[in-house]
Amino acid sequence: MLDLANALKLLGDDTRLRILRLVAREPLNVSEVTSILGLAQSGISRHLSLLKQHGLVEERREGVWSYYQMAPLLKLTETEAGNGDGESAAGAPDPDLRAAWRFVKDRIALAKDHDHDLARLTEVLRRRENFGGGLNEKLLEPGQSWFAWSRVLQFLLPPVEAIDLGCGDGTISVEISRFARRVVGVDVNPRALLAARKRAERERRDNVVFKEDRIEALSEPDASFDLAVFSQSLHHMEQPALGVREAARVLRKGGRLLLVDLAPHEERWVIAKLGHIHLGFDPEGLRAMLAAAGLGQIVLEEVHQRRGEVFRVLVASAVK
Repeated sequence: MLDLANALKLLGDDTRLRILRLVAREPLNVSEVTSILGLAQSGISRHLSLLKQHGLVEERREGVWSYYQMAPLLKLTETEAGNGDGESAAGAPDPDLRAAWRFVKDRIALAKDHDHDLARLTEVLRRRENFGGGLNEKLLEPGQSWFAWSRVLQFLLPPVEAIDLGCGDGTISVEISRFARRVVGVDVNPRALLAARKRAERERRDNVVFKEDRIEALSEPDASFDLAVFSQSLHHMEQPALGVREAARVLRKGGRLLLVDLAPHEERWVIAKLGHIHLGFDPEGLRAMLAAAGLGQIVLEEVHQRRGEVFRVLVASAVK
């Protein structure tokens, strides 16, 4: 009875069942599972370790990454998996766990995808196909890195005072700080700002500060910055046009606004899962929004869409 109870307890966790449904379809690394489920990587690693310990998943190395997949032994019959004395073969789940898994596997395969895990799995696999497992994940070339290129580009840029609108964990803010005199990162999420400050401290960037502030009503004075950046933040705003006007207000004459966001799409799961408010922006509507804020020299284009990608990206530049 205790063995059976432990087997049911192992499979009685919704996160572990979501993980099993994913790795039954495709081997995944911890980073990919984390991005799909939207949970802490430490927790995902703990669940995978437990599933591996009990023989439900197996780990295989590929380059510097470990991929987890459903254990092939789960596909064997009881006779094939055992040794004839009722004992499991080495590494195989015990009989009670195998029986519990047979009960569960068909039900999770047919379960509705309320959390949109399978949609995100499709997106992860498309990125892997296009980038060789995700940028730098397969290390196709030693040193291949967008971070390295961002540091090369600093040599082309004049020193500016910049504001990162919707800075999140500060990744973009810190990169800008490498060529800017001063950077202000703005966000309404205090937890994200805490992570951003820790990032800047780790990187020893003393010319970037982070503030909790609403983009639609910035506390920064007029004409304070040479550069304003929206990096995938506009679609989180209830009033994006007001945010663009505020960005224009704090720019100096000749200052530039740079924007990266999504083109219109139908992936409604991003609303509940990622906190998006807008399902992308129509290019002409975005152009009109920039013009209405008093910005000119507007350049707007769609980044070339790779085969099978769900999301299309718009990039824009405008000058005050």
